[in-house]
Parts: sequence; structure tokens; C-alpha cells
Amino acid sequence: MAEAEAERKGSLPIAQALGQDFNRLHAAVKVHYGAPTVDFTGAMDAIHLKGIIAPLARVSYMLLGFPVPHSGRVVEFKVSNRVDDLGAMRWVRNFIENSSFSAGITFASRMVWSGDHRIIEYARYGVGAEAVVSVDGEGSLVYDMRSYVVRIPVLGAIVRLPTWLSPFGRGNTKEIGETPESFRVEFEMTHPLFGRTLGYAGRCKIESAV
Repeated sequence: MAEAEAERKGSLPIAQALGQDFNRLHAAVKVHYGAPTVDFTGAMDAIHLKGIIAPLARVSYMLLGFPVPHSGRVVEFKVSNRVDDLGAMRWVRNFIENSSFSAGITFASRMVWSGDHRIIEYARYGVGAEAVVSVDGEGSLVYDMRSYVVRIPVLGAIVRLPTWLSPFGRGNTKEIGETPESFRVEFEMTHPLFGRTLGYAGRCKIESAV
């Protein structure tokens, strides 16, 4: 038991959160979250941002670095994941401007393990979201966002806030393995008052994993 716990603590964030369930992931998804350095490319079929939410999304992106503040179709992207010395996975997502996507943007974040089947993904200033992660029967990785979080460095505390307090609402993500080198990602956010606020879906190809 002690050896298994030590191995879990030395793993990457998703492997830490999933424990033995990590082995049930599709091969491509396992590579994505099992290698310390991963680069992949792809294209979103479409990015949807609800019109009434768009002005708030742009302000939030300017201040906090999230969410994606534009809608568009066939939006190409590049993503780099790097695990730092503290074991956090750092994401850099670059969405590339095209005729239907009004601006190229970069969305950076930092993912850490926060407990059994839980991770927190931080943007700027200690603001982030906590999700429960699981593996479905097809080996897909499922993120079920449960709360927004604010980390208070001086106190070493994390404050959790219900998702309905944000106009973007609650998020759900699925990474679906297709081949040993590719997977599909599906993401959607919904709010009890505003309905579907943000969503995108597309395919990803792993270019390198070390």
C-alpha cells in the first residue's frame, strides 16, 4: 500500500487523480497525460460562444486568460504540455486566426492534482476550476467540472465557488481515443439561466511525446 501511494505521488496530475483507472485509458489519451512533454496539433470543427456571453468572455480573457473569447469554424490549434519541477502540467494552447476566427489567441493554464479523482486547472492569479475525472467504458477521459476555485497564497487556502456564480456555468470535457496517435476532444459549458454558453469539438494528433 505504501509503495502504491508513493508511486501515485510521483506520477503526473491525471495519473495521480485516476490511480489504477489510468491504465484503462485509450492509448492516445494515456500518452497525452503520461508523458512529461507532449505536443499535439489539430483543428476544431467549430468553436461556439453564446452571443450574450461574448462581451464578458472577452473581458475575462483579458483579465484571467480564459475562456476562448471568439466563435469560429475549422479553427486550427497547437498545444504544448510540459510538466514542471513541482509536478504540475503546464498547458499552452494556441488557436490560429483564420477567415472565420477573428483573432489568434493563446490560452495558458496549470493543472495540479487536488485529491482522489480530482484536478484543479489554474489560469491567472490563482483563479481556476476543479473537476472530477473518470474513465468511461470506451477508455475516454471525462472531466466533470464541479466548482470554480480561488487560491489565496498568503493563507495557503483554496476557496471553492459554485459554478452558477459564473456566467459561463459548468463545464464538461471528454477526450476520446481514436488511433494510437490521435484523439477527439469535446468540450461544453452550460449555465442554468443562459443555457449552452461555450463549446467546441475537434480532433488532435500527437506530434511528439517524451
